[in-house]
Amino acid sequence: MQGKLIRKEIGEAAFMSFVQDPKFKSDRISLCFVTPLKKEKVTVNALVPFVLRKGCKSCPDFTELNKKLAQMYGAILDADVAKHGANQIIEVSIQFTDDRFAIDGENMAETAAKLLYDIAFEPNLDENGHFPEIDLELEREFLIDTIESDLNDKRVYAIGKALDLIYEDEPFGIKRYGYVEDAEAITAESLADAWRELVKTSRIEIMFTGPGDSSTAEKVFTERIATLDRKPVIAEKAPMIPYTPFKEAEESMDIVQGKLVMAFRMGAPETEHEKNSARMLSALYGGTAFSKLFMNVREKMSLCYYADSHFERGSGVLIVDCGIEFENREAAQKEIVRQLELIGEGDFTDEEFMSTKMAITNSLGSVGDTLYSVEGWYMPGILDGKILTPEEDAEEMNAITREDVIAMAKRAKPAAVFFLKGGENA
Repeated sequence: MQGKLIRKEIGEAAFMSFVQDPKFKSDRISLCFVTPLKKEKVTVNALVPFVLRKGCKSCPDFTELNKKLAQMYGAILDADVAKHGANQIIEVSIQFTDDRFAIDGENMAETAAKLLYDIAFEPNLDENGHFPEIDLELEREFLIDTIESDLNDKRVYAIGKALDLIYEDEPFGIKRYGYVEDAEAITAESLADAWRELVKTSRIEIMFTGPGDSSTAEKVFTERIATLDRKPVIAEKAPMIPYTPFKEAEESMDIVQGKLVMAFRMGAPETEHEKNSARMLSALYGGTAFSKLFMNVREKMSLCYYADSHFERGSGVLIVDCGIEFENREAAQKEIVRQLELIGEGDFTDEEFMSTKMAITNSLGSVGDTLYSVEGWYMPGILDGKILTPEEDAEEMNAITREDVIAMAKRAKPAAVFFLKGGENA
């Protein structure tokens, strides 16, 4: 078991968290700008971390930056964008060899913290205060390719279209990487303005994971963030999506396998116990290889090639997606609803329920396998304001009863259906 998370406030709306685990040979520091999701800003914000990783004042081009990383025993610099609830998370991170394995006794944590700070807050801007045009062009194309890749993955595309139906103009429905037309309009000036706004207004979350001494990294960030001109804007927690009229849509594409996605509203489960009950319901319903959807809709009735379900904690929505033959749509849709209704009637065995609990707790046991997964576990808890170790979460999941799952299944109401099919209009 890794150490429990320790969290400190190191500046105005700036926090640093630490999870120490001696089994690793390297450490990881991530720096996140957390900002409210807004459709008009999501795309340009999504481009920021990918341009930041191209260089900084201390390493003004990609060649110098790679040389610096090589000197740090092959440290890895990375960038990404995520969504959590109604927030967008812009992240730059560095993974590096722990001090114990530094040949000349270097303080690797301090070196990495200084470089990561420079990447995030001291980028390589030109005389006009803009990002280099060549970096903008290259990373903008990368971002557009990433956005368009959803169209090539028909499963991802279908899920996205179903979410569009249910979320409409809610922040939950904004695309993670934004929109192609907005990416094409980004300029060096608008990108620099977006970066400056993130620095000034966003909540800063820094996480240090690994076996190393984080005190020198903490000192670097505390001292340097104090020099920044900041006026943070703290986003309010977005409400759960209420019940709304049922919506249905379909599209045609040149495909050989249909994609059926169904969304169910859970009646705004806001307490942790209710959310955990919904998680358990999702696992029992379609989240395991012995779930109701897998064993019945796929195996017994042969109505689909795959069937999966997951619960969106931020919005209180249960999503089911499956791959089917086009002609099986109506039968599959009816059976998916029926299996949820059966759970609401208590039509599942104690053995099925206990096996589902065991599957969840076993998956929680793998959280500590990598530094990335440790960070990925704790960051949502930090943003939600409830930080649990995987072991503590397993205890809470084990406290869920049959009655809790039955009650949550009864609350689920069909909210949207999207079907991607083949046909003449593909």
